[in-house]
Amino acid sequence: MLDVEAAIRAIIADVTPQVIVTCDPHGGYYHPDHLAIQRATTAAFFASGVMGHEAPERLFYGAMAADVFRAFAEASRGRGIIDGLDPDVFGAAPEMAAVSFDARGYVDRKLSALAAHQSAYGVTLEMVENPPPEVARMLQAFRPVMEREVFLLGGARGPVRRWPLPDFFDGLETA
Repeated sequence: MLDVEAAIRAIIADVTPQVIVTCDPHGGYYHPDHLAIQRATTAAFFASGVMGHEAPERLFYGAMAADVFRAFAEASRGRGIIDGLDPDVFGAAPEMAAVSFDARGYVDRKLSALAAHQSAYGVTLEMVENPPPEVARMLQAFRPVMEREVFLLGGARGPVRRWPLPDFFDGLETA
């Protein structure tokens, strides 16, 4: 795990981003890869403070709104992805959202990306384009998840003067 953190710190030092985005602390739904990258990225963000003024300013966690999580849990019940997970724990309350935006224009791209993870979801690109009934129901359950992006603030090196933020860079010098 330390080697992953070190690799992320090296990328931070090379790229010097102002903002870093990673998975939420629950890994979305306790996905082990999501948990691992979240932990390594969070550690790298805080360790990068030694970079001084070149350190990233903010860390965000991609999350799912609690109401969307609740609806997704109901629609996907029995498929095993999030069965038994508490929406009040795994979903984000509206007051927690630091940045949120409408992503409906990107849903088709996101569904194609989902199809790239056939081993995780059993959905191919062909199934996305021409879904059999069971896949169509699952994709319909995913749609609200993909239509709104929600991010929580995981760390900041300076004041956040507005809440929620209109975007990741609000109040940062971006010149």
